[in-house]
Amino acid sequence: MGSKVLSVSHEGSPFLRAYAHCSKKGPGVTMLLINMSNSTTFNVSFVDDMNLYPVLETVPGRVPMTMREEYHLTPKDGNIRSDVVLLNGTPLQLTESLDIPEMKPRLVDASSPVKVEPDSIVFVYTKSFNAPTCG
Repeated sequence: MGSKVLSVSHEGSPFLRAYAHCSKKGPGVTMLLINMSNSTTFNVSFVDDMNLYPVLETVPGRVPMTMREEYHLTPKDGNIRSDVVLLNGTPLQLTESLDIPEMKPRLVDASSPVKVEPDSIVFVYTKSFNAPTCG
């Protein structure tokens, strides 16, 4: 997430927290969704009134703008007290040389809602969301 903070609002549960920043890794927006409920899954859709009908482009060798990257952090076995955190279902562990492992995103159709499981944190990066301040 970059340093420019964007305004976010939602009409959902008080157990869902939502934040957005201009992306640090390039054009687009990175969103952070935190589900503090231990029993409710949220399906979150994003609305961008500046870019309701985006021009979608494909650049060879890059993720198409019609896709977004998702990073789901969940506790192992759904146990919020677990010592193990899963990234997209895979335990996050240091490599043998004690380096941070490669963090591979889930690639998801950018027009579909984000599924935020109970007791989870989700980072979403999308290039197709237009925020003029991120210019």
